[in-house]
Amino acid sequence: MKMFNFIPYFSFLLLVVHLNVLASESAEQRKLKNKIHNFSSKNIDTDMSTKWSLMGLYLEKYDDNYTFIKNPKLKMFNSNLITNISSETAIDPTGEMSEIYLKSNVLVNRNNSSNGNTVKLYTSYAIFYLSKDLIETDRAVTIITSDSITTGNGLSANLDKGLITILSDAERTIKEDDQTQTIKGNQMIYNTKTGEWIVKNKPASNLKKSIRNKVSTTFNLN
Repeated sequence: MKMFNFIPYFSFLLLVVHLNVLASESAEQRKLKNKIHNFSSKNIDTDMSTKWSLMGLYLEKYDDNYTFIKNPKLKMFNSNLITNISSETAIDPTGEMSEIYLKSNVLVNRNNSSNGNTVKLYTSYAIFYLSKDLIETDRAVTIITSDSITTGNGLSANLDKGLITILSDAERTIKEDDQTQTIKGNQMIYNTKTGEWIVKNKPASNLKKSIRNKVSTTFNLN
């Protein structure tokens, strides 16, 4: 009976080891195609307007188009909105600038020239979907505006719509007329276009779980 239980388990271990070896071999087979120091690039639309610009300390491009960027600085242009995104490292797995994986000291700085509003967002890991103007993470986040500091766990920020959602454990501290007020909620939504906050008692558990799975897999986190 013990042998019957042991054999499938041992086979499973062999399968896991085999898959790990294949993954390791795949990584080893990836070959550096090009390396550019102090690089910069731009994406220009048909109207000759710059949609985004990207620069960094160096860029490594591999034969499968996997791209690693050190100290990336990405600037997004959308009408009167300018969004600066930076981190210590970034990975573009396809080389097509559709998804960028940001790691360590992730900063998002969004400026609205029409009303002078500035929003700063800090976290440790994030996935940025350029085609959707969407930033997501399940990590701790801090959002700073002109009159408040808000913290929480998990984030889904639609930059195009101007909606920033803290998924759980949200706490906002407001400073106004030398007075401080603290608001807590399981979920908070901030509209950067109107400056309004919405507090919800129910956390966005399903969305946070979905984002956690993607972040954990992407960055190989437990």
